[in-house]
Amino acid sequence: MKASMHFKLSVYLVMLSFAAFMIFYNLGGRLLWGDEATTALLAKNILKYGLPKVTDGKNLITYIGQNLDSNKDHVWTWAPWIGEYLTAASFYIVGQSTTAARLPFAVIGFLSAILFARLVFKIYGSHDKAVIAALGLITSEMFILHVRQCRYYSVMIFAEILLVLGFYHLLVGRARRGVFYMAAALSLQFYCNYIIVIGNIIAIAFTAILVHERHRRLWRYFVSVFAAFTLAAVPWILYAKPWRQAGQVNSGLYIPKLHYYAVEINFHMFPFALLLIPMGYFIFRRAGGHRTAESEAGQPAIKDVELFLWTVIPSQLAVISIAPGIYIRYFVPIVPVFCILQAVLLTRYIKGVVLRYMLVGLLCFTNLLSVFGLYFFPYGHKPAFPIINLARSVATPYRGRLDDVIAFLKREAGPDDSVLVFDSEFPLIFYTDMRVIDARFLTGKDDVRPDWFFPIGPSCVFDWKPDDIPDYLAKDFTPLQIEVHKSKRTGSIPDPDKYEYFTADDKENFVIYKRTSGLR
Repeated sequence: MKASMHFKLSVYLVMLSFAAFMIFYNLGGRLLWGDEATTALLAKNILKYGLPKVTDGKNLITYIGQNLDSNKDHVWTWAPWIGEYLTAASFYIVGQSTTAARLPFAVIGFLSAILFARLVFKIYGSHDKAVIAALGLITSEMFILHVRQCRYYSVMIFAEILLVLGFYHLLVGRARRGVFYMAAALSLQFYCNYIIVIGNIIAIAFTAILVHERHRRLWRYFVSVFAAFTLAAVPWILYAKPWRQAGQVNSGLYIPKLHYYAVEINFHMFPFALLLIPMGYFIFRRAGGHRTAESEAGQPAIKDVELFLWTVIPSQLAVISIAPGIYIRYFVPIVPVFCILQAVLLTRYIKGVVLRYMLVGLLCFTNLLSVFGLYFFPYGHKPAFPIINLARSVATPYRGRLDDVIAFLKREAGPDDSVLVFDSEFPLIFYTDMRVIDARFLTGKDDVRPDWFFPIGPSCVFDWKPDDIPDYLAKDFTPLQIEVHKSKRTGSIPDPDKYEYFTADDKENFVIYKRTSGLR
């Protein structure tokens, strides 16, 4: 018995060590990209003003224009502030750096992995399921890439795990604990991103309807959850007035987005081929007169937790497909949901230990099951070893176009210099402290005299054509060409299909205009 427990403990320690390496190693190895830099700059202003002000007197932080993503007091209201305050706390404790910006989210991601393993064992009482589910999480490209970001993603993941834990507590009669966990989870997610909360509320309500006969008090508990969540959300709603932003975003192409998200789920979160396992089991095992796979499948609490998990997926898919934009990051919070369901399918229907762990190995270290699931429609995905590739990337220094441009500016420009560019270029602000003027928001009457002009921003994620230098500046500026790495513009976005894992071998010329005459 002792040997068995020592072995299980060793397995958990190895898994935690691997998770720690993947999450923390070389955390500051690549520069912040646009969205991360937004969080970091707002965090710096929190340390100055106590609130996430969009201006510090030199630079303006805006996506769509002043007073549209901020209020009349110049406070950021485009999204709630959990990520910004976590970053500000990290800056206060350890100083301002790329690593410090990402550190609190990496810590929460690591704690999420621990809580997740504990959750699965608590529900099923099975180390086998807990290990397989946790392995699925810590070898997930989606999970690792997103918890290494200076963004709220890891908070959302943690909250989703907490939500499932709270739901389980309600089902087994621990009402107070369940209500607290679920209300806290929804509140955390609301103060990160409204969209995910909507899908979870739909899933909760729909599950409550389905299990009403077995858990008649569940509706009463959910009313308490929603009441507590509403009380937590009202202050932000009254302060930020998010309905005013509705006109600034738009949505469409529902069916194409639904198709895109389904493909991405198959290749990066849950291979559809796994759904063949229970089908095969019932065809071959029932034909031989065997009964259900496991007695646990009939236990009311476990059955209803799994019903909730299966309900979360279509609820989130429907809501996210209606939401503005096409962003796979919206699905990051439900990666743990997919991992639990994967573990259940593998342990409940695959009785042979060797076969089961062969499938676990394929699932965690290759994408072969995903490719098999859409064999005739690979959609640009090829057989690969994603987590091994990502581990190599984490351990390898990275340098891109932005690194080269910032190095040049630190040599040739001063912190009091200004840059005109048709983009926000928040990373330039964070790393150089220069004044960056977003030409998109200038009016025809503006008479801006910058020290530098960039035809296209070095950190811009869109592959736009270079902008021409304004006529009134052209005679005072001289174009310079510097050699930079030919990195992907989306190379630091935590989307497995867009992320650039290694430094590009090729280089290219990058044009910068420098003021050579005229008044400053």
